[in-house]
Amino acid sequence: MVFNEKIVDPAELRHVSGKIELYWIYTSGEAGDIFFKKLRDEGKFIATKCKRCGRVFFPPRIYCEFDFSEAEYVEIDGKGCVLAFSVVNYDSDGNKLENPEIYALIGMDGTDGKIIHLLGEVEPENIEIGMEVEPVLKPKDEREGKVTDILYFKPVS
Repeated sequence: MVFNEKIVDPAELRHVSGKIELYWIYTSGEAGDIFFKKLRDEGKFIATKCKRCGRVFFPPRIYCEFDFSEAEYVEIDGKGCVLAFSVVNYDSDGNKLENPEIYALIGMDGTDGKIIHLLGEVEPENIEIGMEVEPVLKPKDEREGKVTDILYFKPVS
């Protein structure tokens, strides 16, 4: 199916049935590549800090999205606090999970950024907004340079 007509009058719009095939390749870019390599090889988290305004970005970016200045890489400890969470009791097929999964929006300490990830080592009834959490990583020899190298975040003890 080819879409090469130009319609300028909304009255001429019509429904087109069928399937539109879309193909894409996602890359994490330079900053993402550096982040994932540091996570995989050293088990460390990095962010970037704007050289002009001082904002700290997580996930890292190569330039500041506010003033377009160059950003430098800085190490962060990976800790954060729970800003929001959801308890998932059913899988994508509608089957009840034996153990609920808990997903949280985590504000990363020392940055303006956030990450959505699993919470572990905590029961749903014990989670609180503002709870401090820290990452639990896969063993070094199992890391692949992916976000799944972070197994989950657990409450800070």
